[in-house]
Amino acid sequence: MLSSFQEMKTPRLGRMLRTLVLSLMAPLAIVAVGPDAARAAGACDFFKGKTVELVIPFSPGGGFDVYGRMVAKFMGGELGAANMIVRNQAGAGGLLATNQTWSAKPDGLRIQLIAVSGMVAAEFGGAAGVAFKTKEFSWIGRVSGEPDVIATGPDSKIQSLADIKAIGTQRKVRIGSTGLGSPQYVSARLLATFLETNADLITGFSGAPEVYASLGRGELDLFASSLSAADAAEKAHTGRMILVFGTESVPGRPELKPLSEVVDAKFLPLIKVQADVIAAGRALAAPPKLPEDRLACLRNAFDRTMASAAFLAESRQLNRPVEPLPGQEVADLIKAAADTAPKEYLDLLHESFVQ
Repeated sequence: MLSSFQEMKTPRLGRMLRTLVLSLMAPLAIVAVGPDAARAAGACDFFKGKTVELVIPFSPGGGFDVYGRMVAKFMGGELGAANMIVRNQAGAGGLLATNQTWSAKPDGLRIQLIAVSGMVAAEFGGAAGVAFKTKEFSWIGRVSGEPDVIATGPDSKIQSLADIKAIGTQRKVRIGSTGLGSPQYVSARLLATFLETNADLITGFSGAPEVYASLGRGELDLFASSLSAADAAEKAHTGRMILVFGTESVPGRPELKPLSEVVDAKFLPLIKVQADVIAAGRALAAPPKLPEDRLACLRNAFDRTMASAAFLAESRQLNRPVEPLPGQEVADLIKAAADTAPKEYLDLLHESFVQ
């Protein structure tokens, strides 16, 4: 049992020890709010009370527009901005808006949802009017992305690459595609190369649904499209997936082998660069040379938005699935594609835009 002296001194001793510990920790607290942290906080404070413009490079009403408005609705609050408004700026297949974002003031008040595969193809292919370098944008993050797949008709006898090559010994393999220079056209051109057989590209379709309608009627043999478009075609009985256009399988569809596993290994670099470009998907970017601390604010706000329960609930309600990817990973994908694209790939893109 404590003596009366000990009972009187112990609380005082405890207070003295706490005071000593706090005094020793004080310098650490000062370090925690040092110059770097203060600059970061100041960069995010920049957005308070301001309006951020999120540009959609296509007309209202489409899938791109829906994704952009979903992001703007929730990301403005995460950023601490007074407002985040959407502005549709259609023209030249997305080039008009993308060129203007490229040359805009790098202050973070103009950001854009970019169709990465289309803009990369236009840049690499030397399309008229391209004024940007895709890898030099300040990438904030990917909202959605999905692999391309290869489909055949729902009642087609094609099950494998061998079946396709067998057709090629009798007649041309008919590969459907949308317009010249589109991502689907690039995938179709690559597919024709990988097959190493007699193939013909049938172009001029307005979009994936029209190609799948033709595929369903037996007028075509193959079509390379997004996974979601192919899934819709399977449900409508106008298409059937047989391969993944890439190097990895699709979760939940183990029967779909990656293209890299069935074609000659010499084509792996071409498959990989196209898969990387497609994987960048629909992604947010700011003009190049945005200050790093301000870019960090945008990236953090984007990441919080993608994880928000309210945002995810709205994406489910609107049937717009999200597949987020952090900004640095998007930047790395695009840089890898730009820096390692084989000459054959660049030549193919150039031919796609100059015809």
